[in-house]
Amino acid sequence: MKNASNYRRWLFDQVSPHIGKRVLEIGAGIGNYTQFLVDADVTVCVEIHPEAVALLKERFRSNPKVFVYHGDVADPALRSLAEHRCDTAICFNVLEHVEQDVTALKNIADILVPGGRLLLIVPALSSIFSPVDRALGHYRRYSVSSLRRSLDQAGYHVEHISWMNLLGIMGWLYNGHILRRNEESHGQIIFYDRVIVPWLRILERVIRPPIGLSLVCVAKSVLRQPTNAL
Repeated sequence: MKNASNYRRWLFDQVSPHIGKRVLEIGAGIGNYTQFLVDADVTVCVEIHPEAVALLKERFRSNPKVFVYHGDVADPALRSLAEHRCDTAICFNVLEHVEQDVTALKNIADILVPGGRLLLIVPALSSIFSPVDRALGHYRRYSVSSLRRSLDQAGYHVEHISWMNLLGIMGWLYNGHILRRNEESHGQIIFYDRVIVPWLRILERVIRPPIGLSLVCVAKSVLRQPTNAL
């Protein structure tokens, strides 16, 4: 969805009221969401792909409030980032790529200050898992109950879960289950982003969807016994 600027803004706006001043961004990519965090006192970006890390560092090299790290969210070594005292973590469409998602969630909790918030967006509905998911490297799609279970096991208190992007389900089913494609076409993405998203986000703000392609979650890290230091 690299060309889907309206869609990315929509995702970010789902959780923006909950973002604090010291932000940990998991799976920062090339900074498509980092650019929305310029008003934060500190933004700590974690990215697993070296090429993206290099692009991130170059893109934000003139901003002393942005720190970029190469790392895997499931790696315990990431807990050293706790020194940044982040009060918020954002993790958009990343957790489904991590085989040990509970381990990753625990690592994030150990980085956050006690009571810090995790803002998650994940793909929803395991029943529509398709070749597109496999091509994207997804281990799973989440239900409300499976997401709650993972967060509970990792020591979070779930404050809010909601659905978004109802119409996206039809496109996902059409591509993945009818056409058996392993990717969405560029034209489809542009059309959906430019034509559908602007009015869909207004509609879903007025009428909350009963189901959707994604789940939006706000969870609070609960004070617990820290994981043993390395």
